[in-house]
Amino acid sequence: MRRVLTAFLLLHVSLFAETLVLEHFKANVFAKSDKKPVEVTVGLIFEGKEVKLYEYKVVDALNIVIGSYFAEDLVTSRGKELLKATLIAYAKKTHALVIDTVYIKELTVKTNPTTQEIVEAIKKEGVFQQQQQNAAPKQQQHQQSQQLNLAPPLPKRSLIPEENAVNF
Repeated sequence: MRRVLTAFLLLHVSLFAETLVLEHFKANVFAKSDKKPVEVTVGLIFEGKEVKLYEYKVVDALNIVIGSYFAEDLVTSRGKELLKATLIAYAKKTHALVIDTVYIKELTVKTNPTTQEIVEAIKKEGVFQQQQQNAAPKQQQHQQSQQLNLAPPLPKRSLIPEENAVNF
């Protein structure tokens, strides 16, 4: 009898649970190391009572909670579990929204490199060195052609005498 009652109770709860899928949700968080903003893209699945109806509350709670994390914390398994637990607790406390479970479908962290970091990465790859090596033979050819030019420079003044000028 207990098993039937438990199965009925679980079935009853699951019938009223809704699923909300948020894909490609983007937020900016800070990195611990250099305090620069980092773009985080998250795909989450929420299960709970009336989560579809109050989707705006779920999105608000996600914005608030994810903004309180550093990028390095979000990529660890402990950080992900803490994010889910904090999100459920915050939604319940602030919006009186019951979220039973949060599933992480996608979580990517994209840094915004500075120009100096891009130049350093290109130098590491050797692309810059290859271009310099290709340019070096062209420069040598250009210098050789300049060295072989034995013609005298053209005069800066006219060789035709002017009427009122003193010509040397």
